[in-house]
Amino acid sequence: MSDMLPVCDPHFHLWNIHTRPNPSLGDAVEKHLPVYHGEDYRQEVATLPDTLQIASSVHVETVVGQMEGGHVLDTVSETRWVCEQMGPTESEHPFGIVGYVHLAHDSAHTDRLLERHIATADGRFRGVRMILNHHPTNPDLTWPQVEHGNFMRSDVFRESVAMLGEKSLSFDLQCNPHQLEEAARTFSDIPGTTVILDHLGHIHDGEDAAHEEIWRDGMQALSEVGHVNVKLSMLYFGCEGFHEDPRKEEIVKDRVHETIERFGPDRCMFASNYPVERVQGISLHRLYEMFDEWTAHLTPEVPRSLFHDTAARVYRMN
Repeated sequence: MSDMLPVCDPHFHLWNIHTRPNPSLGDAVEKHLPVYHGEDYRQEVATLPDTLQIASSVHVETVVGQMEGGHVLDTVSETRWVCEQMGPTESEHPFGIVGYVHLAHDSAHTDRLLERHIATADGRFRGVRMILNHHPTNPDLTWPQVEHGNFMRSDVFRESVAMLGEKSLSFDLQCNPHQLEEAARTFSDIPGTTVILDHLGHIHDGEDAAHEEIWRDGMQALSEVGHVNVKLSMLYFGCEGFHEDPRKEEIVKDRVHETIERFGPDRCMFASNYPVERVQGISLHRLYEMFDEWTAHLTPEVPRSLFHDTAARVYRMN
């Protein structure tokens, strides 16, 4: 692509586990990157390839879960802290926030907490993520403090997701491949709330061929739910080391193109998931360089959707 494209990065994180302890982030973060501030992220996006320029970003919560008896984090405090981190350069680098709310508690509680997030974010609050990744037998596919895999069957959860749409907020869906078909059934009944599937549906490296077919069937089911969008992100989870191995890169590129073909570019968006990718040894420059290379052969409107327009529209960053 010869012309510079704007980038809306719809998935990044900030943290400081020294001042805001968060065991949900895991040992790798504690060991290799305990602090990642707004200025760190701004320096990273300044390294984008010359064909790309950051226009806006969306911070996604790092709380993960709030299991009864588990470590409790102040979700509104995270929203406030992120605003403090990103606020000083907002005129040049606008940002939105996707916060955490436990949507399976009573709806009155959800309503109150959403209003606190909205007030604290002061016009920047865009939606909620409640991670649902749970597996009955594989601990690698059950995320911290996710209590069980039945949330999508909860009437309270469904009511709370519908409430998001009533408040012009979206829902970030993060679940495992075996949960995707249930997600399609659940969210097809809640058309008033925009849904964004995180991280390419969490296809997992090291599984058998049946796992990939389950992922493919689930992605097809979700693609038929017109208000579901997809983040093309956290690609190492499905193919570790793809940024260093041309053979693995080809596998990932094929999955990305398959997803774009299935959902359409106007429902897909590239996302950095930074600095999680940095912990995996993937530089932001190299990540977006690959995105750029994978889309160089497409007509110009397609990369523009993938790098900017879809995310900016879905998260109301225009």
